[in-house]
Amino acid sequence: MNILIKILRFLVSLLFIPACVAVTASFYNGLISIKSISDSGLIFLLGALSYSLLHLVLFKLDFLYVAGHELMHAVATVFSGGRVKGVKVSSKEGSVKTTTPNLLVMLAPYLIPGYTVFLALLYFLLSFIIDVTRFSGLCIFLIGFTLMFHLAYTAQSIKERQSDLMRTGYLFSISFIYIINLLIVFCIVSFLFKEVSFLDFLSISYERSKEFYYSFWRQLFL
Repeated sequence: MNILIKILRFLVSLLFIPACVAVTASFYNGLISIKSISDSGLIFLLGALSYSLLHLVLFKLDFLYVAGHELMHAVATVFSGGRVKGVKVSSKEGSVKTTTPNLLVMLAPYLIPGYTVFLALLYFLLSFIIDVTRFSGLCIFLIGFTLMFHLAYTAQSIKERQSDLMRTGYLFSISFIYIINLLIVFCIVSFLFKEVSFLDFLSISYERSKEFYYSFWRQLFL
């Protein structure tokens, strides 16, 4: 029975892959539509690639990830109406004692790229003080860098710690988290750059996903 359940979970996980591809394509197309930044999509990919090389070849930013991870637990606790009783952070592990250890608190570090959100907030606040358009390219680069940082460590964290998300399968969990992260990041980008629309992004992602699933269904049964 357990084997059948695992097989079913794996098949369901495979069905998430077309959605990941569709959202990724829509995300990239949305970035390159930002007219105020030349080659914005390339700048984003360069930021993501830069972190990938840093992570794989040079050194890892373990302490920064653990600190951001626990901070997101704490922020989610505050938004849930709870209190943070204590925070411990080291380069290997961390912990947060809260009064409201609910689902939101548990999932927040996986679903929300904290450093990317902080970067966007900083960019937004600075826009009231200085002309931030000259830093638009740098902002897109850092969004790619911090998003890849978040995704790399999230995948590693889920796999190593066997969290509650693993109950639905690793592939399903990381696919779901990946899609949610792209949605959040594009929502942030749509606020920072008026050339892109979050609603259009959702609509295009939906249509592309539908086309992928229809083609898949047609190949199997028609």
